[in-house]
Amino acid sequence: MSKCVIYIFNTTQNKTGNIQTLKLKRTYSMKSATVFGAITDIFLSPTKAFNGLKEAKGWSWTALAFILGSMIVGMSLFYGTADPQFLIDQQISALSPDLSAQERDGAIQGFEMMQGMMQWFAIGGGAVAIIVYTAIFALYFLLISKMDPESNQSFGDWFSFNLWAQMPAIFNWIGVIILIVTAGTDQLSLTIFNFASLNQLVLGLDVHSPFYALTENIGVFAIWGIALSVIGLRSWTNFSTSKAVIFGTLPSVLIWGIWFIIALV
Repeated sequence: MSKCVIYIFNTTQNKTGNIQTLKLKRTYSMKSATVFGAITDIFLSPTKAFNGLKEAKGWSWTALAFILGSMIVGMSLFYGTADPQFLIDQQISALSPDLSAQERDGAIQGFEMMQGMMQWFAIGGGAVAIIVYTAIFALYFLLISKMDPESNQSFGDWFSFNLWAQMPAIFNWIGVIILIVTAGTDQLSLTIFNFASLNQLVLGLDVHSPFYALTENIGVFAIWGIALSVIGLRSWTNFSTSKAVIFGTLPSVLIWGIWFIIALV
């Protein structure tokens, strides 16, 4: 934890006339003083940000605004730049080869009908996904925090906690925006949103691979968010480091593990 240790020396004279010097130790938890300081600290000194967040309930709205705002800008720029037909062609190429001709034609027709609404469905779906994801994880952390007798955080507190743990997503969207602006073409790939994924950075699996979706979901910013959850747990509870690591990583490990087994079979 980020703490400041101060030593205070107190000199007194006892009844016999001898001088005694007492060394007193005071430990203070360092915390972000303002929401704007927390925005910097969540990346550079996360414990300070979580210490400040613990007492500043209203800061969650700022985190939500940054996360949704960066997503809306990135999505709008992508769909405003990309060639609509090229996007449809990518969706068609991703269709399962096991589909019947009738099912394939129906899917293609659906893509074409939704062409003009793709941007709004993407933004709306993304916003809903963030809220639902945050709520589920808030409930999880609320339940596991009951193992700490001194923990008194509410569901709303843990909702705010999880929003701040998702702040690395801002860098993901900044990266997306940079890639779009520097692409020099409107032939943009839908995979640009996951440019820092395990698949794109290391594996290079084809879209028809059973592990494609899983490895596109696992990425640098997702792991960064998990690390923030672990740090936040240490700040908000009396959990040991090992306990915070276990409970901070457990949800993602379970999700990815089940996903892997499904892909395997």
